Amino acid sequence: MNRLFNIEWIKIRSNASFWVLTSLHIGILLLVILSGKVFLRSISLNGESITNLIDPSAIPLYQFPDIWHNFTYVAAYLKFILGIYMIISITSEISYDTLRQNIMNGLSRGGFIVSKLFLVALLAVGSTLFVFVTALIIGIISTPDVQIHDLIRYSGFVPAYLLLLSAYLVFALLIGLLIKRTGLAIGLLFLYTLIIEPIIVFRIKTEWIKGLFPLKAINNLIHMPFGKYALREVKDYVAPVDIVIVLAYMALFIYCIYLLLKKRDL
Repeated sequence: MNRLFNIEWIKIRSNASFWVLTSLHIGILLLVILSGKVFLRSISLNGESITNLIDPSAIPLYQFPDIWHNFTYVAAYLKFILGIYMIISITSEISYDTLRQNIMNGLSRGGFIVSKLFLVALLAVGSTLFVFVTALIIGIISTPDVQIHDLIRYSGFVPAYLLLLSAYLVFALLIGLLIKRTGLAIGLLFLYTLIIEPIIVFRIKTEWIKGLFPLKAINNLIHMPFGKYALREVKDYVAPVDIVIVLAYMALFIYCIYLLLKKRDL
């Protein structure tokens, strides 16, 4: 296992795309977080006509326990950036014959898949730790009276975010291996994520059928939390059935990756 991890780490440690895209992911996430702070502050400074209708202090976006749900939901929207790197990683292996060379040097196809899953874990765990630490620090600063039960409540969205991001990155890996060309694979990932599946899901009326589509199932792990501030009912928990569906999709994606590598002439 250490050998497989080292193989992948050697590939990415001097890879400019890795550092640029991960930095972009973190930078945009911080920008979104700070913009929310600025928005709430602007409301409080924008005159009595607004503050009479909206009390910024009553919107606990950055307070425990809401911050866990809010931050992970926002961070989930940025998964596409890390998905781009997963595609670049696998298509570069194919374009520069690194994949073929690894197989010729004795690395099994299964071992190659495991090395890429290490990369998935690295990106997903790294992003999750960043979200966790950032939410923890900002939550402690913003919450007037931090209670243990408030600190723990909704924290289950953090491992849910880890699973959500991991599943999406494995999906991106499958797209990259299937298409093989970087630009086309990124374009397909973009179209499917933002246009193709959302349109299909929108046209379906039965809710449980919608939840069986891969990206809809992945996104169902963390539902939009902000409706609660307009007194709307929101799903503020992670349903076990959603976890099972996403784990099943991850297993299916990995199996499809294995079949592609097994049957394809490298």
